[in-house]
Amino acid sequence: MLTRALRAMGGLLVAVYLTGAGWFFILAPWGHFWTERVLAGTPFWLLPLLGNSAFRGALAGFGVIHFAVAFIWLDSALRNP
Repeated sequence: MLTRALRAMGGLLVAVYLTGAGWFFILAPWGHFWTERVLAGTPFWLLPLLGNSAFRGALAGFGVIHFAVAFIWLDSALRNP
């Protein structure tokens, strides 16, 4: 009984982490944080890559993948109690 509860709690914590990371990767590249913190502190040779819209979109896609993994993780945790 205790191991089942700990397993469920661990699954929930992983899903919460993945969801938070997903939101970060989706929102951060398109906000003020990206332009004021990331781009301002990067070396000159890296600016074309980090300022590229395709790279920002790839990071947002990585965030969507985090959401999908969180959903799969929760789904498998709920199916196998």
